[in-house]
Amino acid sequence: MQIGESIGLAISSVRANKLRSFLTLLSICIGVFAIIGSTTVVDSFNTMFSDQLSALGSNTFMIQKFPALMMGPAQWRKYMKRKDITYQQAVMIRERATQGQIVGSSISDNLLVKGNGNATDAAIAVTGCDENYFLNNNYSIAAGRQFTSEDVLYKRDLAIIGSDVAKRLFGAVDPIGKSVAASSKSFTVIGVCAEKGSAFGQSQDNFVLIPITSFLKYYSNEWSTSVGITVRASSAAAMDDEADQIVGALRAIRKVAPWEDNDFEILTNDSVTSAFENLTQYISYFAVGVSGISLIAAGIGIMNIMLVSVKERTREIGIRKAIGATRANILTQFLIESVTLCQLGGAAGIVLGIAAGDGLAAYLGTSFVIPYTWVLLSVGICTFIGVGFGVYPAWRAALLDPIDALRYE
Repeated sequence: MQIGESIGLAISSVRANKLRSFLTLLSICIGVFAIIGSTTVVDSFNTMFSDQLSALGSNTFMIQKFPALMMGPAQWRKYMKRKDITYQQAVMIRERATQGQIVGSSISDNLLVKGNGNATDAAIAVTGCDENYFLNNNYSIAAGRQFTSEDVLYKRDLAIIGSDVAKRLFGAVDPIGKSVAASSKSFTVIGVCAEKGSAFGQSQDNFVLIPITSFLKYYSNEWSTSVGITVRASSAAAMDDEADQIVGALRAIRKVAPWEDNDFEILTNDSVTSAFENLTQYISYFAVGVSGISLIAAGIGIMNIMLVSVKERTREIGIRKAIGATRANILTQFLIESVTLCQLGGAAGIVLGIAAGDGLAAYLGTSFVIPYTWVLLSVGICTFIGVGFGVYPAWRAALLDPIDALRYE
């Protein structure tokens, strides 16, 4: 029998036993859907995360107290014991920077912000920063101006707000020159940042920036006062050497002994991206593992439906053998039917998984992707399940005695 005929028979069997086939294929569809859906979302997140970091430039790195990702309370306790990076240390690093390096510093807290008789719906990021923060973090000003070195030096009560804050508090009113209050401290708005949009479902324009010296003056008694430092190297080629120089300078400033590890973290685009991808990779593996259980159950369902099919078509098998069909012909026919059933469920799972994964990615503001590697693996897995769980029913069909099969009612 031709392969096309076997596929046609498999599809005819699905149509003839709609409910039974639907329940069997549903488990395959769910398993493949979980694999494709989760990997689509993960790939979208990885792409979006890389795009966000690349906007900072390949020659920018960060220094902070904590690593980019921490797993479990044990790591949290370990890094909490580190001394804070102080603003004075950030200033000393800036003074030791070589020509072409741009050193910025910042510190954040979440506070409720009010202005123009309105208030933000919840606490938002209020960040203390210096004048270099804008360049190092790829912020541009849509209206007004950014901070100057004098604003930072003299601890001026000034603020630059994100576009979402401007809309929420001031609506159509020009916010420049107006006041906003964060935790009862009032600041005069001197600028509005250009809109960045959302990432991972969160707005990137819902923030308030104030001079870092003003932040430390008003909020230094908050839970943590560790400062983050960003350094833009003179060039991408010189970044590694200049990062080593900065690390050496900061170790000397913080009096870290030569035999001791750094008591701070150096984060580059590559290191942060790698850490994020490792985390999402574990999520993918977990989803694939759970999906594997569903696919095993689906394989058992395929075996069951094929055994029922063999029993229902016993007389047909006897006729085919009587007119010359070999055991290999019968075996091949039923294996093709088993694989076809699996591929039908797998195809539905792939389509639904991509649609659901990219639908969620679009909602969260990440990019559209198709996980081609996992699509091909899913096709291979469905083929393996079809052969692995279909071989026993196919072998039973091939071993039927033609005389007994012809007499079967």
